[in-house]
Amino acid sequence: MSFPTRAIVWLVTAASAVVLPACQTTPAPAPAPTAPVAYTGPVLPIEQSERGVQIFLPSSVLFEVGKSSLDNAAADPYLDRVAHLLTTKTDKTVVLEGHADSTGTEAINTALSLQRAQTVSKALAERGVAVQRLSAAGFSSRRPVASNATEAGRRLNRRVEVVVLDETVENITRGEPANAFASAWAQLKTLIEQGQVQPVGKQ
Repeated sequence: MSFPTRAIVWLVTAASAVVLPACQTTPAPAPAPTAPVAYTGPVLPIEQSERGVQIFLPSSVLFEVGKSSLDNAAADPYLDRVAHLLTTKTDKTVVLEGHADSTGTEAINTALSLQRAQTVSKALAERGVAVQRLSAAGFSSRRPVASNATEAGRRLNRRVEVVVLDETVENITRGEPANAFASAWAQLKTLIEQGQVQPVGKQ
């Protein structure tokens, strides 16, 4: 074998010795899938009705006796969340329905329940919900969700419901974290079963 031929064979053999170990290297494992970030925001009580979607502000956000002002520290996370849903999930008309407990006269409760609805309407408008989509109404103490015989029940009755007309829960909750919503009626049923509140009509 001539010198040039031996040199070529030697170079090919040397190259193979360098390349082969690299080819035999075990590939790095694929990175583990990233776990979804757990939802830690406010849980909204929500229900489907014939009129549309009802969103209930929880008891920590509700009103004190004779007042139409909100505790901003407690209310802001929920109002931020509601406003986000109203501006990103739907363009339907929204009715804010204010309610009162049985304390006070009918005239006082009518005015107070409307003022409560207007308070929430203003807060949502400040968060970017178009004013023309919002309307407010007051129903005094005529639509209780629990008995007014206890303070816990009266507190639930001092409320504002956000009603998204002609909308569906399916659309509002699509793509949202599964634990971001709860059944309002299931929550109320649990409170009644635990004896924390009494059902409507019980004295």
